[in-house]
Amino acid sequence: MKKKIRRTPKNYSGTALTTHQLSDLLPQVLVNVNDAYKERPDLVLAAWSDVIGPKLASMTQAVSFYDGKLFVKVKNSTLFSLLNQHDKPKLLFKLKQQFPKHNIKNIVFKMG
Repeated sequence: MKKKIRRTPKNYSGTALTTHQLSDLLPQVLVNVNDAYKERPDLVLAAWSDVIGPKLASMTQAVSFYDGKLFVKVKNSTLFSLLNQHDKPKLLFKLKQQFPKHNIKNIVFKMG
């Protein structure tokens, strides 16, 4: 349903209108803005504290999101082990639900 808007030729001398109605352009502009907003990786980083919960948010920090992998720094080895072995699938599921267009593949926990 994507309308292609053609440009008016440089030496146009016809009688037809060369303007476009805002109502014709606005839906496509809004779709483009919405897509660009959803594809921002910084939103994944900002949402990490909500995904992990307030208890563990102070002990973890989302550092980067690249190539479908979220890299998270963890403060101690016990938490690292628990997150890696038990909570990783649940956290991945939450992230995929919240950001379906980001193709989140993995969470990589690192000591730091």
